[in-house]
Amino acid sequence: MAKRLFAVLECQSLLENLSPFVDTKRPRNSPDADAESPPTCLSPNSVIGFPELSEEPRSGSDRTVVCRLCVRLPDGRKVQRNFLRSESVQLLWSFCYSLIGESERRERCFKLIQAVPGDYRSLYYGSETSFGESGLDNSLISVVWV
Repeated sequence: MAKRLFAVLECQSLLENLSPFVDTKRPRNSPDADAESPPTCLSPNSVIGFPELSEEPRSGSDRTVVCRLCVRLPDGRKVQRNFLRSESVQLLWSFCYSLIGESERRERCFKLIQAVPGDYRSLYYGSETSFGESGLDNSLISVVWV
């Protein structure tokens, strides 16, 4: 019993010593972390209010003005598209929503994930950043069913 108490106190002491070095803002790769995080998609039964998708800039446009993305859909297709760097990242949801079949739209909701070396980053629809501010240029974004 004394050994068990000592082990618990030792673990607690270790956690207290390491707590200043723990990054609490970094997403965890566990299924429970997804349950705790805010929803990244709208429910399939909700009224979709994505912004209207603008016309795609020409691929020969100036790279300082255009942001190029590749989107991997749940069925395995990859689609590339250019966005203006000044446009809202919320247009990415409009683009992905337009590529998903209508039957799937009604049955499921999706979230967007950006792969980064050794981890992933969930993209949130509520983010009001532009493509230029987000750092998404030349990224692969995956559409994942929730």
